[in-house]
Amino acid sequence: MVTLDLQERFGRIVAGRREELGLSRPDLRAAGGPSIATTARVEIPRADTAPPSPATLRLLDTGLRWAEGSAARALHGGDPRSLGEPVPGSDAHRPVTSGGNENDPLSFRLVELDIDVVDALIAAADRCFQLCDRSDLPESAQEAARVVKEQLGVAIGRLAAAQATEVLERAGGPGNDIPKSIERLIGALLATPPTTTGVERQNQLYRRWLAGSATDLDSALVDRFTRRWQSKLDRISLIEGERC
Repeated sequence: MVTLDLQERFGRIVAGRREELGLSRPDLRAAGGPSIATTARVEIPRADTAPPSPATLRLLDTGLRWAEGSAARALHGGDPRSLGEPVPGSDAHRPVTSGGNENDPLSFRLVELDIDVVDALIAAADRCFQLCDRSDLPESAQEAARVVKEQLGVAIGRLAAAQATEVLERAGGPGNDIPKSIERLIGALLATPPTTTGVERQNQLYRRWLAGSATDLDSALVDRFTRRWQSKLDRISLIEGERC
């Protein structure tokens, strides 16, 4: 029997994993997870909330990048397993030797984009927002337009934040003063204190640290940010040196 305590524990696990991946509820839906309303019920169950159905659990496995059956296991008091994480006691714990299976070519998490592509995407999103806000949209299309605007807003917001991080890594960091032109350009991203959790909160703090506006960080976090920044500068130097 799935008790309310188990559902509440499961809700915390789902919310924590979603935040770890830097996903909003619309992001999770776009990644193959349950609907926004279903995820909200899973994460914050009430006394009369029914346990997630097997179909919902499968969608959570997909959207949260868990191994098959992980959501069901977590709902019943176990621990989920990320995709690619070895099963305890399995051969996957052993080092891979020659002749072993190669890594999944679709398992990457990051992709580099030309800045012209980023600018084109943001411009296209602006036009889409204008379309979604039109007062003469047919009533049958208004709900779809609202959902599209919400999901696109989240995606473009993350893209703009990634672009701001790139700019700050190049222009900011310890000992560097951010040019006023750049400060005006990305000021909105820096003015609001971090409010999210998980990966995105780390990125927000990192941007503020690069801009010199985060002064209350613990030493371990400062060390981590310094290594991240230096690694990026080394990579920039390598890539741009190859272009010369």
